[in-house]
Amino acid sequence: MTRRPSIIAACALVAACALVSTARAQEPPPAAAAPGVRIVSGQSPVIGGNGAGARERALEDAFRQAVDQSLAEMLDAATRAGQARAIKALEARARTYVRRYRALEEGEVNGAYSVKLEVEVDEAALRRAAESWGQSSATAVPAPVVAGFLLVPAAVDEMTAAATSALLTALASAGARAQVANAKDAADATRAATRATLPQVAFVSAHAAGEGPVRGTTNVSVACRVAARVVSASSGLALGEPDAAPRAFAADEAAARAECLTRAATELATRLAPGGSSGSAPARDLRAVTVEADVVEPAAVVALLKDVRSIGSVSSAELRRVAPGHAEIRARTRALATALAPALSRDPALSLSNVEVAGDVIRLRARLRAPAAP
Repeated sequence: MTRRPSIIAACALVAACALVSTARAQEPPPAAAAPGVRIVSGQSPVIGGNGAGARERALEDAFRQAVDQSLAEMLDAATRAGQARAIKALEARARTYVRRYRALEEGEVNGAYSVKLEVEVDEAALRRAAESWGQSSATAVPAPVVAGFLLVPAAVDEMTAAATSALLTALASAGARAQVANAKDAADATRAATRATLPQVAFVSAHAAGEGPVRGTTNVSVACRVAARVVSASSGLALGEPDAAPRAFAADEAAARAECLTRAATELATRLAPGGSSGSAPARDLRAVTVEADVVEPAAVVALLKDVRSIGSVSSAELRRVAPGHAEIRARTRALATALAPALSRDPALSLSNVEVAGDVIRLRARLRAPAAP
């Protein structure tokens, strides 16, 4: 009888151990980091009180470290040694391979600006760039990704067909990938573009009107307009509607119309694919893109500014103007507005709608999402 309490205590201890073991077994494993995500730090001295410049240099330093870490995992030691110059060239363009980043810590301390970032590296693009080196020991510069458009005539008539054909020729001359297809609706067009690995769909429309004879000559004048309503093939998001509206002169109206459509298509192609790039401006030429937002909540302005700054191709962004129901953000970026717009609205707390692109201006409506019910 005296041993019974000891036996009960021992049983209780065994049961407790079993419960602890079961609870540990049921604990979910720690979440794995997303592929290509790196935690890196960068630092740069503040020169002449220019904190913004020091921040940019610190960001570039961190991006180089992130790309270097990804390359170290992709390439063996012999390849890294043999392609040292090519790796340096990639690191100099490190921001190009940054999909997105998030600042964990940043600030100025003791005359230096430091940042600690969570950086998502586009490792697929980085691997393609490394594979382009081949077996040559010479420095290989990664080939730029060319723009791609599926051209869809917006109307079934001879003039639209002629303008679409002229735009196809002009885009090919600019170094862009393009092909013509007929689609019954926008969804059918985006599916066709995805199958053809073309990132954008351009719905082409054309109009021309004779203006009569030109005084003092035997020529006639024709004014025309060729426009392309561009949407993203992956998301269906409207990216803008660039157009060109020149005039042309010829001995008869048919010849003047053909000349005008060709000239309009050539001008439009330079706006759709400047330099034949995938929507990125030359690295040495940062452009200013303005985001004009219709807002209600002040917190939405802060969230939108943070969202713009987190895009990898954006060098800097600042709030230029705030008025009741309206905010204006100016971003310095290597990307065109048509490429910048689809990268927005990644913040889960922010809802963007009515996105329109006109030149270097992005107009949108920004609202905070309602918090999820517990």
